[in-house]
Amino acid sequence: MAAELVRGAPIATRIREQVAEALQRAAVVPCLANVVVGADGASLAYLDAIDRACAKAGLQSRRVALPAGAAQAVVEQALAALAEDRAVHAILLQFPLPRGLDAAALAARVPAGKDVDGVTRASLGAVLASERRQVAPCTAAAVAELLLSDPRLAPDGREVCIVGRSLVVGRPLAAMLAAPGPGGNATVTLCHSKTRELAAHTRRAEIVVVAAGARGLLKPDMVRPGAIVIDVGTHPVQGPAGPTLAGDVEPAVAEVAGFLTPVPGGVGPVTNAILLRHVTAAAAPGYLPPSW
Repeated sequence: MAAELVRGAPIATRIREQVAEALQRAAVVPCLANVVVGADGASLAYLDAIDRACAKAGLQSRRVALPAGAAQAVVEQALAALAEDRAVHAILLQFPLPRGLDAAALAARVPAGKDVDGVTRASLGAVLASERRQVAPCTAAAVAELLLSDPRLAPDGREVCIVGRSLVVGRPLAAMLAAPGPGGNATVTLCHSKTRELAAHTRRAEIVVVAAGARGLLKPDMVRPGAIVIDVGTHPVQGPAGPTLAGDVEPAVAEVAGFLTPVPGGVGPVTNAILLRHVTAAAAPGYLPPSW
């Protein structure tokens, strides 16, 4: 049997409804500043999508676009100005950054109160310490939200294999799924490009999260029958009907897995909705539930 698809749209709709209710109660218009250093077509399309999502939800968005060759000091100055701007409630620094820039130093320029994607050391430390009311990276929070959306997907007591060790998905998600409490209590294996015999780890897992940035990495023979597979990958491809996205999971995995998030339409919509939640919470604390 083909895997049951775990679609993100219903979950994203619920989150957007929470945001709308919070905005009515708080009577505030949150403002998100997007800071991007250089950008290709795919990145610009993503930023445009954020702008549209903010406008639809009743949030303001401001784009600060710097050239790909911008010096470290120039980017730091831009972030410092936004940190001081009281009209800006949230700052989203777009990754990856061009080579030569110190990402950690730039992330440190984002005040914890305006960090909406869990990039600061304060946010990441809070995730590691299981402080659930703090901001987690949006994509990691989206995966956690998907697994909490259905009791059949709950990680409690299960073996989880995460493929990818980035600070925006893999490492924070490992801490979140291993944390005590709802949506946690999993036994987590974190794999990466240096892992030996990757398939041995993925085949053992009841839940596999693939966030490696490698198209089609996870193949059918690497998956335990009936497993829950969460595909975080996004790769622009040309489909029969035009441009679309492919994931880190080979489509044929659907014939082995029990549950599978589609690409597009799985993790992505939830990630975008959680960003709106984080921006609104930064502007109006106390009106929204935590993201994990």
